[in-house]
Amino acid sequence: MMFTAWDFLRSTERMLLQHLGMKGDTVGGAHKLDAGVAQGRGSSPYLIDNAQLRQRAGAGYTKSSKKPYEALELTSDEREGKKRLQNGENIFLGYTGYVDTDDPSILISVVPENWPPQNAEEEFAARVYLETAVVFKGSKNQQSSIDVSVLIPKGQGTECDWHRDPRRQKQAQFCRRHEGYGTLCRCKDPLDPQRLRRSSNFIHMSESIPIAMLTATKCHFFYRQLMSLLLATGAAQTDILVLIDGHQEETAQLAAIFGLPVIEHRHEGDAGTSTPLNAHFRFSLFTAFSTFRNASKVIILEDDLIVSPDFISYFHQTAWLLDADATLYVVNSFSLNSCPTVAADATRVRRSQMFPQFGWMVTREYAQEILRFWVDNSDTSWDWDWRLHIAALRRGRYALVPEVSRSFHSGSSGAHINGWSQALIFSNMIYNHDPDVKLKNLHLLQANVYADYFLSELRRAKVLSMVNGFNPCHMETIPENLRPGPVIIHLEANSYSDLNSSLVLLAKCLHTYSDHAIDNYEGVVQYTITDITPHTTLYAVACPISTYWIIKNAMMTSPRPGAMEQVSRYDRAWRLARWYSNTREVRYSNHSATYYGLA
Repeated sequence: MMFTAWDFLRSTERMLLQHLGMKGDTVGGAHKLDAGVAQGRGSSPYLIDNAQLRQRAGAGYTKSSKKPYEALELTSDEREGKKRLQNGENIFLGYTGYVDTDDPSILISVVPENWPPQNAEEEFAARVYLETAVVFKGSKNQQSSIDVSVLIPKGQGTECDWHRDPRRQKQAQFCRRHEGYGTLCRCKDPLDPQRLRRSSNFIHMSESIPIAMLTATKCHFFYRQLMSLLLATGAAQTDILVLIDGHQEETAQLAAIFGLPVIEHRHEGDAGTSTPLNAHFRFSLFTAFSTFRNASKVIILEDDLIVSPDFISYFHQTAWLLDADATLYVVNSFSLNSCPTVAADATRVRRSQMFPQFGWMVTREYAQEILRFWVDNSDTSWDWDWRLHIAALRRGRYALVPEVSRSFHSGSSGAHINGWSQALIFSNMIYNHDPDVKLKNLHLLQANVYADYFLSELRRAKVLSMVNGFNPCHMETIPENLRPGPVIIHLEANSYSDLNSSLVLLAKCLHTYSDHAIDNYEGVVQYTITDITPHTTLYAVACPISTYWIIKNAMMTSPRPGAMEQVSRYDRAWRLARWYSNTREVRYSNHSATYYGLA
């Protein structure tokens, strides 16, 4: 790891790292601590480091304001440590986490004794075995970014027998230059890219629908996504085009190993604005249809996704609906409500007012139409997907959305998703693992049929009322005489983004997506309640904005004072518990043996 004098962490990060067993202005390095220190026994050093003391001295504080703190317990039995760090009256920060390692005495420690360097150009090197920390600041789910770099001592590279295979020279050259690709580069039984490209099971296809894979800087995420895509049924029959935002040699070489064509897009826009993504999606949509001139449809696949084994089959089963129904404009592979509490039926697809998201298919005609109105690079107030959703461009058209997603967002950070939202929202979602799902009742999704079908479903639904003891946070309180449903509840909501509405309250109770309710049909959100047997369909009607709010003589439910705060805490606790459980199930020490599902 390389350090310069400008690499100081923020004071709160230094405080946390010091509290984990480090000394002074620690920003990296590794040191084998004795077991007592590693497990947090005894007292930590004073938490306030020299930089903090200098700041306090400048503000009129004295050294006497420095206070000792209790050490955080870090144990080897996978119990998480949890401690609030405070200096008497004011809480500095909170830490939650755990150490999962075979040797609990290995913990991060100190950089060289003469850190920080006096000369701004001076550099030091240290070796890192393990380094992890998360800092939450404030009360709005905010956190600081933590950038980690690792310097690996240069040594003689490993030469494998297959490196001399003339057929695998591109792969051998790639593996000599790049680390972290597991089965692709191991010496014993390495992955054969060309064999994998041709290995998927065949499916019935009425037409050719190419896939455009969009990527930028995350080479290993691209590899993970590519592995899941090539393992999907129908992949061997499908043209795949890789579109890179900017020059990324590692990704281009990786795609070439698998025989995939690559087109680089000259990066546009400033970092931190919406322009780079907006421009890359516009370029990719145009380029995909320009490259595959005979294709009437294209699938756009964003970065940071893992796809289901029936990802391609799902699109081919629904493709005919885009031709048959002019009121449909996109087929999505992803659902914001694909959560274990409200989704279960992988055969079900719904009409929705949703925008394109996380793996989607459109027709050539729609692309030609929408590219003329694409958000301009000079306009940084719009994201491309929300722009496509405005009434003037959507023009009353609908998306098709699966009940159970065919893609899973598994990024760590991005333009719109940070580590917090990934861990607590997207990581708690589910996606289909069955390669042979046959979608049902697709004929009902056409406009001339769906409206009548949906109305009949609402009319036969039984009304839920809080008056009769129903508690939306405990679905087992649905009265027995209303089961197996469907059931319907009328909730106050003045808009689909009203964060104080009963619609949001219900979403939090159900531990599903609650930031907005765009995934609805004419103001009705559909859930499959899985906490009771048999599963029950719940229709949540947004009043008064839904056109269906008057079909039942039912009372509208409004949030009572304090309910949102109480339910938010309940939802947060559930998500944290699942996150802890999911994290403990991961064993990175065994990861190389099962790299992305490949033995």
